[in-house]
Amino acid sequence: MCLRCAGWSDAELLAKSRHDIEVHGWGFVHVEGGESAAFTYTVGLTRFHGHPELLVSGLEAEPAAGLLDDLAEDVQGGLRLAEGDRLGEECCPAHQLQLVEVEDPRRLAQAQQIYASSAGLVPALQVVYTDDRGRWPWEPAWAAGHWCQPVFGRPQRP
Repeated sequence: MCLRCAGWSDAELLAKSRHDIEVHGWGFVHVEGGESAAFTYTVGLTRFHGHPELLVSGLEAEPAAGLLDDLAEDVQGGLRLAEGDRLGEECCPAHQLQLVEVEDPRRLAQAQQIYASSAGLVPALQVVYTDDRGRWPWEPAWAAGHWCQPVFGRPQRP
C-alpha cells in the first residue's frame, strides 16, 4: 500500500524510513503508479552496506518488498550486486532477474533526501524480471502487453 496515498505526510514517511533503517538496516518505499507503473525501492543499503539501493517496478507493494527484502538480506550477508548481473532460480524460481543501473536515481526521492551529499546522488540498480516465458521487457513479444514493467536504464546484456 502507498502510505502517501493513505494520507501520510512527508515528515511521517521520512521518519518511518529512518526507523526501518535503524531497526532492520534498510526499509522500503512504494510509489504508486498513477499514469505509469508502480515501483518500490530500498532505502538504507547505501549507508549500512555500501551498496547501491535496489528498485523493482511493475509489482504490487508486498511482492516487491518480498523480492527486495530477500536481495537486501543477501547484500547484508556480503553479496555485492552489479549492473548486468543475472540471478536465476536460486533467487526467484519463476523468473530470471537482471540488474540494470538506474539512469536517474533521483526517482528514489527518500534515499536521496536521506543520503545524497555533495559527493553525488545515491546510486541504484533496478531488478528487472522476465515474463513467464523467459522474455525480457525490452524484447518485442514480452508478456504480450499484459504486464507493465518500465525499465529505468539500459540493459548491459539485451
